[in-house]
Amino acid sequence: MLNWLGLNYNLSTKVSLFLLYILILAGGVVRCTGSGMGCPDWPKCFGMYIPPISVDQLPENYEKIFIEGRIKKNERLSSVLSFFGLNKLSEKIKSDPEIKKGESFNVFKTWTEYINRLIGALVGLSLLFVFLCSIFLKPLNRKLILLSFLSLVLVFFQAWVGSIVVSTNLLSGLITFHVIVALLIICNVILCYHLSSKNENNYGRSKPLNFFIVISLTLFIIQMVLGTEVRESVDELLKLYGFNFRENIIESLNNSFKIHRSFSLLILLFQIMTVVTIYLKFKTHNYFKLLSVIMLVIIISEILVGAGMAYFSIPKILQPIHLFIAFIAFGLQFYILLLNFSLKKT
Repeated sequence: MLNWLGLNYNLSTKVSLFLLYILILAGGVVRCTGSGMGCPDWPKCFGMYIPPISVDQLPENYEKIFIEGRIKKNERLSSVLSFFGLNKLSEKIKSDPEIKKGESFNVFKTWTEYINRLIGALVGLSLLFVFLCSIFLKPLNRKLILLSFLSLVLVFFQAWVGSIVVSTNLLSGLITFHVIVALLIICNVILCYHLSSKNENNYGRSKPLNFFIVISLTLFIIQMVLGTEVRESVDELLKLYGFNFRENIIESLNNSFKIHRSFSLLILLFQIMTVVTIYLKFKTHNYFKLLSVIMLVIIISEILVGAGMAYFSIPKILQPIHLFIAFIAFGLQFYILLLNFSLKKT
């Protein structure tokens, strides 16, 4: 049994990675449907482990109960932030009027958020299993044990950040941080998978490829942060002017949107250069060439989806797809970088 755990370490990382991407897609659905506050408390949902299906299952003053609980939690959070010298963020949380707004029960939003949390719990369990498998690897691999434990710590930290996002009623800035932590988890699990795989090492490492991929990854992180800021701006505008304002929303966005749009072309340029570099350097390495072409197709698809969002007033159905493709693209670029680093130095 214990040997079986070690033998299935690589498979367990693949399953965890798959579940992580399902969670990202689910999180995108939560965001685009406005279900982030479908459960006003955490880890329970309306004080229950299995949420209600009707408002009749809740007390009459349920909104007041959960607002008071949220305020108390945020007071404790503000005290902790002040203790660590983060006074501006502490004051922002205390003074944000959105935190004191109630959330009416909506069965669709509640269960959408609840399913998202269940998938998150499944991801946590899968990464716990990855850690257990790492302990029984033969021969003992301390690096993989440490990295697997780090994945577990990061996913629990991400769950805690998620609880803060809920308690602060989707406070702007925290959602961006939530996305960055998700990127770290994805990278760490991909690294665990890569280190436990048997990688071909008959080719020399390409320094130009490292350069292009590192620049692409850096640009991609900036692009995703900008995208999250654009999304937060969209949310703020919709709160102020209502859903009917959606048709005019692109014209009302700040410079973050223009930079976000222009950045996509820069990322595409570096990706084309990456593909050219791979085809010139690895003429007989079909796996590398296939990955680079898939990467290029994904980047182009992401740009087209982004253009669709801009030209069709940000339709809800495209929002989770846009986020999901972005995470796929980032993960694949990181994996190509790892593959190149694993090759022999020349």
